[in-house]
Amino acid sequence: MATDSQFSKEMLSPPGDTIQETIDTIQMTQAELAERLGRPMEKLIDLIKGREPLTRKTALLLERVLDIPVSFWLNRENAYREEIMRI
Repeated sequence: MATDSQFSKEMLSPPGDTIQETIDTIQMTQAELAERLGRPMEKLIDLIKGREPLTRKTALLLERVLDIPVSFWLNRENAYREEIMRI
């Protein structure tokens, strides 16, 4: 049986979920995004899965490629990491 904290952690949505939803909407592949960001595919996958934190530099690159403000990405990352710490 799952504990409340396990359930809460499974329900968390990392910023990568938003990245994936955005590229799906604009019909961009992960490979294309990785190339446009200048990042290895493995690093992008870790970011999407929430295993890698979203840095300021990455937020700036996402703004340039996806046209979503740096502040959105940084707020999304901070909220995600804060919730992980609470759990």
